[in-house]
Amino acid sequence: MKILSLSIKNFRNYKQQKADFHPEVNVIVGYNAQGKSNLLEAINYLSFFSSFRNARDMDMVRWGQSYFFIEGLIKKTVGEYHLSLGYNVDNKKVLKINGNQQKKVSDLLGVFNSVVFSPEDLNIVKTGPAARRKYLDKEMIQLFPSYYYTLLEYQKILTQRNNLLKEIRENKNKKEMLEIWNRQLINKGSRIIKKRLDVLQKLAPLARLSHRKITNGEEDLDINYESLALNQEKNLKNCSLEDIEAIFSLQLEKHFQMEIYRGITLIGPHRDDLKLAINGVDVRKYGSQGQQRTTALSLKIAELELVKSETGEYPVLLLDDVMSELDESRRNHLLLFIGNKVQTFITTTDLTFKQKGKIFFISQGEIKETESFPK
Repeated sequence: MKILSLSIKNFRNYKQQKADFHPEVNVIVGYNAQGKSNLLEAINYLSFFSSFRNARDMDMVRWGQSYFFIEGLIKKTVGEYHLSLGYNVDNKKVLKINGNQQKKVSDLLGVFNSVVFSPEDLNIVKTGPAARRKYLDKEMIQLFPSYYYTLLEYQKILTQRNNLLKEIRENKNKKEMLEIWNRQLINKGSRIIKKRLDVLQKLAPLARLSHRKITNGEEDLDINYESLALNQEKNLKNCSLEDIEAIFSLQLEKHFQMEIYRGITLIGPHRDDLKLAINGVDVRKYGSQGQQRTTALSLKIAELELVKSETGEYPVLLLDDVMSELDESRRNHLLLFIGNKVQTFITTTDLTFKQKGKIFFISQGEIKETESFPK
């Protein structure tokens, strides 16, 4: 899978630009705050139709303008696709594939797959469970578009249930309504947990293999799913959907009084985590900084391999200022893995590494193809 060209208008600090990309490596070089990350954000937007930097759509519209437009030419083994998206400040999006307007985001999810690796992703290992849930969910969204809507529906149910718990806590006597929301929470939440477990059975061995290669076989990386809803079930891998629903229901009953006291839902996939261990030791708590970075790199490489195994094609890889964060050994391993099989975009403020492909210099929102860093 490749992105052959990109056209953007009124996106971030770009007025109107077009670039034709190399099928293997594209180095995006420039000084700070010139638009390097913005370019990668525009490319990734065509995969998820949202910002990997958690920005609102309205915040990506160029200052003083009322809309932005992104269009990419995507090449896959089955043919070429024109993907385009227009957004205006009235919060309206127009999505098109090959000129045909689509009604839903899910109609375009999976057409173009990309994976971002940024310095913030190095914190997947260090920070709390939310970062690890986001890592897993984001990849699942582009592989399984229906999962996107399951997550949205679950979040709506969760919000309504939390509101109800607060009302019950305030003695508004609405306990009979809680069972209705419990059934919906269990229904959608169990499907999320089951899908995560299924995907993790494929992702974990890929990350383990990558980690062993990076560490020359000295370290074994294990990834296990931790679910508060299923904390009494030891063998989660063999849980059926019906098993998960039954255990989920029991845990809700067990935590009923505490949830009313706290006014929030304490059980469900919104509180689950991935436990990462190296040679049996929790890498988040006890791993060195080097081990944590190696784990993050292994997770990202596993993400690429997962997309390849599910779709038959590698996604586009977007390395946003991450090369300077990796030491020479990890950087070389990443570049060796990329080879000529993954189209890669690398943003950097200098050219301390040599890769064949194209070099683009960005200055004040203008993209220029070059052979070296302009002086």
